[in-house]
Amino acid sequence: MSKKEYTEDQIQEVLKNKYVKNCSSKYITFTDEFKIKVLELDKKWIYHRKIFEDFWFPEYIINSNLIPSIVWSWRYKMKNDWLTWLVWTKKGRKKQEKKDFSKMTIEEQNEYLKTENTYLKELHKQIYWHYP
Repeated sequence: MSKKEYTEDQIQEVLKNKYVKNCSSKYITFTDEFKIKVLELDKKWIYHRKIFEDFWFPEYIINSNLIPSIVWSWRYKMKNDWLTWLVWTKKGRKKQEKKDFSKMTIEEQNEYLKTENTYLKELHKQIYWHYP
């Protein structure tokens, strides 16, 4: 979370930029299109401040310490799988339905729990993967 708070005038100025989805006094949310462009330019070793200047962001954002950390976090999130990173933004997530065990038979409950355990084992392998 940023310690700097933006004024109403600054918020309105930032919201005029087409690469900003939303802006509050503490947060700026960028579009997926902008994130992709920034990461492509970052791969070409273009300086982060230069990238944000080219996309018409105001000086108080360009000169903040926020930019390198933002780009680093995007790079870290997309490092494993580019497409998965884009799909798992908030807009791409689907609401999970709750399972009601009281309405399930014993066989259905067992099948559900086996499937869940298999999924969790695979997830555990991915999280605790070690370099051979």
